[in-house]
Order: sequence, then C-alpha cells, then structure tokens
Amino acid sequence: MKHLFRLSFFLTSILFSQNSETINGRFSETGIFLKELHFDWNHSLGQTKTSYSIDLNEFDFGFSNFIMIHNKIGDLQNLETNFIGPELSIKQLNLTAKLNSKNWLIAERIRRLNKRQSIPIEAIEIIANSVNLYYLDYGESPRSLNDLHVKQYINLDDFPFNNSTWTYDLELPNQIVASPTRINSTPKIKPIILNWKSKEFIFDHKQDSLIKIPFVDWNYSINIKSLFQIFSSEIQLNYAKKSKSFDFLLKEGQFQIQELNLTAIPGQQLNNRTEINLPSFIITANNIALSGSLGDKPIIHEGHFSFSIRNFEIKLPQDLEEEPEIQAILESLGIWNNLFVIRHIQLEMNLTKDYMGDLKLILHTPFLKININGDFSLQQDETHPEILLHQMEININPISMGVRKWIRNWEKKTGKTLNRKGSTISLKVDGTLENPVIHGY
Repeated sequence: MKHLFRLSFFLTSILFSQNSETINGRFSETGIFLKELHFDWNHSLGQTKTSYSIDLNEFDFGFSNFIMIHNKIGDLQNLETNFIGPELSIKQLNLTAKLNSKNWLIAERIRRLNKRQSIPIEAIEIIANSVNLYYLDYGESPRSLNDLHVKQYINLDDFPFNNSTWTYDLELPNQIVASPTRINSTPKIKPIILNWKSKEFIFDHKQDSLIKIPFVDWNYSINIKSLFQIFSSEIQLNYAKKSKSFDFLLKEGQFQIQELNLTAIPGQQLNNRTEINLPSFIITANNIALSGSLGDKPIIHEGHFSFSIRNFEIKLPQDLEEEPEIQAILESLGIWNNLFVIRHIQLEMNLTKDYMGDLKLILHTPFLKININGDFSLQQDETHPEILLHQMEININPISMGVRKWIRNWEKKTGKTLNRKGSTISLKVDGTLENPVIHGY
C-alpha cells in the first residue's frame, strides 16, 4: 500500500574477481506516513503556565524509484544513483504555544530608545569631563560650550557635537541639558539631563516604565494549509586513489507552501499582535547540472530556477508602529494601517550550457513596482568567480509620495537625474554584479 512502509530491494549480481566488481540495487518506495496526529504538553510552576500543542491532518515523507549501479575496475570506481525524493507532503498543520517569556516588543523599544539617546549621552559625558578639566585649570566652571570650544577642551565641529539633531546647554552648577532639535526624529521628547550634583542622568519616564515589564504571557500559533516538496535526481561519483569527481543532475524539484499564517500576541494585547500571512510560496528548479571534485567548489553547467511569492503580509504591533523611525518609514511608504504588503515577487533564471543566461524579476507592492529583464554570464574561475550583467534593463515605478520624495532628495544630493519614461525610472546596467555600471552615470 502507498501509505505504508514498502521496500523491495534486491541485489541482482555481485561479480567478484581480481580486477572488477559490479553491484546493482533498487527499491520502489519507502517512507513514513502519519494521519490525524495530535500531541500536547502542559506545565505549571506557581502562577507560570506553559503549553504546546500540535495537530496534523496528514504527513507523508519518503523516497521512490531508487536505482544504484556500482562498478569497479582496478583502482577506478564508479557509482551511479537515480531516485525521486525526498518527497514531503504536509496537510493542515496547526502549532500553538503559550509561554511566559521576555517581551521582545519592549526589548526592541528599549533598544531603539537607547540608540536614540546614545549620541546626546556621549556628548554630555564629554562635556562633563571637559568641565572638570576646565575647573581644575581655571578654578571656575565654564559659562557656555563656547568657552570649552575656544579653549580647546572640546571641538564643536567633531562628532557628536556636529550632529544637528541635538543641542546642548550648560546650566551649572545644576545640570547639563541635551534637547532635541526640530529635525530630530522625535522632536517632542523631553530633554536628557545630567544632574551635576549627583552625576546621574534623568531620562524620559517612558524608559523606566518599559523596563518594569520584562516578561509577558505570549500566545503563538502557526497554521499551514499545505506544504509540498519533491525532487528527482541523478548522481554519478567517480573516484580513485588520487581523485574524486562527481556529476549531479536535479531533473525536477519543487517546494511549495499554501496559506501559512503566523501570529504572536503578548497577553491579551490584540493591538500588539504580530501577524504574518503567506498565501502562496513556490520554488522550482529544473535540469540543474553540477560537476566537480569533492572538496572543491562545483561548476554549474545549466539549469532553470524560479521563485514566487504572492500577497505576502506582515501586520506590525502598534507599539512598534509608534516608534519614530518605523513610523517615518511607514509614512514614506504610504502605509497607515500597520500592514506591510508585497503583492507579487517573481524571479526566474535560466542558464544554458555555454554559461549564458537570462534573468527576470518582478516586485510589485502598493508603494513601489520594479521590473528587471536582461542577460547574464557566469564566470566560474576558482579564484575570481563572477556574475556579469549584459544589457540589464531596470524599470522602477515609485507609487507612494514618500518614495518619490526620497528619490528626488537623492537626485538633489548627488546632482544626478535618473532617466525616465513618463513616471517610470528606466535604467540600463552592465558589468559585474558586485560593481554594476549604470549607463549614463
């Protein structure tokens, strides 16, 4: 039966002689099959509870149509195998977990807050050390930063003072104050203050409130409607005392996921849930031919590869969306509902036997569309392997106002104007993948 272990293996001939040997073997099918699997685990320690569960409608894993031929003549040996697999099929997989762990949302907010404060804190520490040196030399405290600058205790033209997102004031003998400017990503936050008497920093109360909530009861769930994988391969291995070479051919390969959903909710905070939806994900590979020596980099001779994603969505938690840097990025992309969407990604690559190939890439989002078409060649020198681009055409259609503004600012900053066909930016590219050359620039 298809869903039970089935193994028919036989040895057709073993010929022993002083100089030659032949071994043949095969089996038609082997694997593991499960249906309607359920498993759960629950653990309690005081008020802390942890639980995991898995439900699986169908699981099928195995290999089929396996053929092996081994020949030996003197010191030369040859092994050839043909098989289909590993074949994998999963249907209706549901995983859930409930556990008390660190709140990564708060940890990320604290990390970003510390990063925003790192520049003014460094500047205040430099100022404080300079004030101490100034007092030792002159017996009094400086009246302003300019006093420290003129007498070369600090250089206001160097980092971090040349960062225009913060300004600094000496209010001695009480405090040193760092205030955000209007161009700061968070211009409305409270100043950072160093209490001169206690030598302690006074921060925004928000940071203290965040640190007080390090753990939360997380609810995780992963649901997959179906997952499918199949490979059909040929392998030939030649080996002697001084050399070992191989040839590999992947006749057909496919990996596919349909309707994957991942959700993470901290406690009962539904507005802070993280959600990932992936309705369709497909990778295919056909006639991928490799050869080489064991231990060395293989040479790719030919093959076709494709990759496709449709309607990929990431729902960001509200606390992260309110972070100034993330909020600025979302606004520039025209995202107002915390939902990042990729409508379509399609990548196709073909490589022929003369190491020439063609490439096609499609990226469609609500804020940007990119289409790439062109040819490439593959140089597989062991010392300097390179991918060379030939007449690669890139068309970029910025949809959101934020992306258009970013491109215009880049053009003003660099003094370059990108070639356009209507509202679409059109570029032609040649050269190496690491250092491409854009025509006209």
